[in-house]
Amino acid sequence: MAGVGGFWVNDQPAIQTGATADGFFFNGRPVSPGFSAIREPSTAYCVMLELEDGQIAYGDCVTVLNLGYGGRPLPLKQEDMPAVQNALAELFVGQAFTSFRSAAQALEAPEFRNVINRPVAYGVSQALLSAAALSQHTTMASVLMDEYGIDRYMRPGLAGSCGGEWHLNVDKAIVRAVNMFPQSAIQTRGQCEQLPEYSSWIRQRIEKLGSRDYQPDLHFDFHSSLGRLFDNDLDRVCRYLADIVERTSPYRVYFEDPLFATTATEAIDNMARLRERLGALGIPCRLVADEWANAPGEIENYAKAGAAHAIQIKAPDNGSLTTIIDAIQICKKQGVLPYLGGSCNETDISVRATVNIGVALGVWRLFTRPGLGFDEGLMVTTNELNRTLALLRAQRPTQYCSNPDWAAM
Repeated sequence: MAGVGGFWVNDQPAIQTGATADGFFFNGRPVSPGFSAIREPSTAYCVMLELEDGQIAYGDCVTVLNLGYGGRPLPLKQEDMPAVQNALAELFVGQAFTSFRSAAQALEAPEFRNVINRPVAYGVSQALLSAAALSQHTTMASVLMDEYGIDRYMRPGLAGSCGGEWHLNVDKAIVRAVNMFPQSAIQTRGQCEQLPEYSSWIRQRIEKLGSRDYQPDLHFDFHSSLGRLFDNDLDRVCRYLADIVERTSPYRVYFEDPLFATTATEAIDNMARLRERLGALGIPCRLVADEWANAPGEIENYAKAGAAHAIQIKAPDNGSLTTIIDAIQICKKQGVLPYLGGSCNETDISVRATVNIGVALGVWRLFTRPGLGFDEGLMVTTNELNRTLALLRAQRPTQYCSNPDWAAM
C-alpha cells in the first residue's frame, strides 16, 4: 500500500546550483530526472507480510531526502506500485523460507532487477527480518546474531541531525548528551560562509549547557557544496577546514563529503587526496564518506582505498538489509568506522529495523531519525535501542560488550 516518508525529497543539484527558497519550497525547474518540482512530497511503499499463523510483519520502502546526485535511486512513485506488487507476489506468496537470509536472497532475482530497486529491497527485507523475528518469538537483533554467527552485541553511539534548526536543535543535542551532532545540511554558498561562526557558537554552547565530562564529536555534512564553492581547490578547502577545527577545539571534528565529484571513482580519489593533504598539514580532523558510497560494492571500494576515516552506510541507498550488513562487516575488516546512517525521510518502521542491525553488528554510530525536528528522531531511535538492549540482556546476559576503542580506528 502507498504511504508517506518522514519528510520530503529534494533535487539536490538544483538546490546547489542556484535555486532560491520560496517558503518551504524552491523557485525554478528541477534538473534531475524523476522530479516534477525541486522539492516534492515523498512516497513510501508500506509492505505487509502475513505469516502462516496470522501474524503481520512490516517494512517500509523509502528513499533519502537529497536525490539526483551521487548515484542515488530516483524518487518512489505511486504509479509504479502495481509492478512492484506483482513482482513481490510472484516471489513470496505461498513460499516457505528457512531463514531471513534465504528469504532476502529472493530479492536478487535477475528478472525483477528493474522493479525491485534499492528502496524497494530495503523495505521488503525489513518485513522479512521482522517475519523471522515474529516466527521465532524474539528480536530482530537476535535473528541476525544467530544467522551471522555474532557472539557479542553492543550499544552504538548516537548521531543526531539538527536539520534546519541550526541553533535550537544544537541546544537539545547538548542537553540530551548526544554522542555526535549537528550534521546540519550545508548545501549553499551562504551556509558555507556561515559555518565558521556557527562552529564557534557550538563550542560555546557545549561549554555552557554540557556536563563537565561531555565530549561530543562534531559532524558537519557538506553534501559536496564546499568543493563546488572552491572548485575542489585542496589548499582553500584545507584552510577552511583547519579554521573550523581550531574554532571547535578540543572537540573532534568529522567532515562529510567536502569535495564535489561526478563519479564514484573520482569521489574516492578526491577524498583520498584530501585525507593525505590534511594529514601532511597536521590538521586533526576526520573525513566521512556518504555520497558515491551508496550502492553494493561502492562501500567496499571506499573502505579498501582508505579514502575516509568513517563511512556513512546510508540505509535506503544501499538496498536490502543484507547489503547493509555486508557493508558494516567490510568497514570493520578494513579498519573504517561503520556509521549506520539513513535519512529524515525514513519511517518509524525502517528505523526500528536498522536499530536492531546497529545493535547486533556493533556499529560505531547510529543516526537518529526520522524527521527533521530532532526530538522525534531521537525518540524513535532511542526507544527502540533501549527496548532491544533490554530484551537482549534478558536473553543473552553474557554477550553484551561495552563500546570498543573507536579512537584506534
